[in-house]
Amino acid sequence: MGTVSDLSYDQAGDAITTGVGDSGTVRRHIASSKPLLGAYVSLLLFMVVYFARPEDWIPGLAGVPLAKIAGVLALLAFVFSLGQIRQRLPREIVCLILLTVQLFLAASLSPVWPGGAFFKTLDFAKVLLIVIVMALSVRTEKRLRQLMFVQAVSVAVIAAIAIWKGRLLVGRLEGVLKGNYANPNDLALAIAISLPLCLALLLLSKWPWKVVWTLAMLVMIYAVFLTGSRGGFISLLVAAAVCLWQFAIRGRRRFLLLLAGLVGVVLWQSSSKMLSERLIGTVDPQENVASAYGSAQQREELFWRSVEVTEEHPLVGVGPGNFQGISGSWQVTHNSYTEMSSEGGIPALVLYVLILWYGFKNVAATKRLVPKQRELALLAYALHASLAGFIAGALFGSEGYEFFPFFLVAYTTALNWIARRSASRYETDKRGHEATPENELHANTIEHQMSRPSC
Repeated sequence: MGTVSDLSYDQAGDAITTGVGDSGTVRRHIASSKPLLGAYVSLLLFMVVYFARPEDWIPGLAGVPLAKIAGVLALLAFVFSLGQIRQRLPREIVCLILLTVQLFLAASLSPVWPGGAFFKTLDFAKVLLIVIVMALSVRTEKRLRQLMFVQAVSVAVIAAIAIWKGRLLVGRLEGVLKGNYANPNDLALAIAISLPLCLALLLLSKWPWKVVWTLAMLVMIYAVFLTGSRGGFISLLVAAAVCLWQFAIRGRRRFLLLLAGLVGVVLWQSSSKMLSERLIGTVDPQENVASAYGSAQQREELFWRSVEVTEEHPLVGVGPGNFQGISGSWQVTHNSYTEMSSEGGIPALVLYVLILWYGFKNVAATKRLVPKQRELALLAYALHASLAGFIAGALFGSEGYEFFPFFLVAYTTALNWIARRSASRYETDKRGHEATPENELHANTIEHQMSRPSC
């Protein structure tokens, strides 16, 4: 057995050599540094429960709080693994912590219903733990792809179930599951932001799986059309446009342009006319299909009412979930941004936008780091499209407290960390270093320093 130098850190956090150790010890150190394995397993369980909602369709599980159980497991695994954490939290997570604090402050000072606002915030706070565990434990491309796979497969299956067993609500497809899949608009948005993940996994998979992913995407697009959701359709258009730019034009897969146009026309013609009629009815009262015109007018009124509430309570809003009580019609804002500003105050809106902006910033940084690494580049393209689809869809739905966007941002956090790690190793190999446990430990040391941004 050879010997290697041990590394420690000075006050500035730079690696310094402090002694000599056995190479077997180094290997054991590297093996033990696989971050938060127990937390990751619990996280994976939570993601399955959150996205697939098995308690809604598996007999006997309806009364079992699976999401809470998975969250408790993730919390325990995280607590027991705290000693493995060596880096600061990324800026987007710091902003999420501040957002959660701001919402609790808004709840405590709510002029409408402090109790209801507190429990709404407490339920939202679960995403903070999950996102922290996700950002710290997802340290390999394999882990990241597993999480994206869970989301993509779950939403695809739910879209298929909705088409197969779904009910028509005033002519619109309604989800058969609860939670964020019950409402046609929420179902359509969940599908739209998951489609780019399916496309990336399709391009990364082998031929048998390519057929499966292709069929899944066709079903998902068809389901969006059947929901008749105008916001979901806009989200789909934005996500598709970014996908075509990234995958087809920049990625030199021009055949995707032709396929996208053909698929769009065929599915549009084969679906009901509900979506097209609702789009026309938005501006034409004579085509008021499924209350399209009345819904558009009401949403405009709710938007301006939420702006008024923001002006009246700019610092802390009226408390999470309390806008309905003062809206005049017991309706939500139907706009995620004014939902945050009216219920959590302008600071909540700023933090919410910052979190999403950091997601785009992570994607941009990843693209610069991995221009020639196909797998990581495809994941970056997909997350860019999903985030773009969400910010568009969020203009037409109250999604401020949903977990989907925060998961997307956490994916970008993990991807950026993986890209930095890959780039540092590439530079090491480029300088002719031998791939030894000593260099692996040195690379890990560099990675810890690289993943310590300040907010």
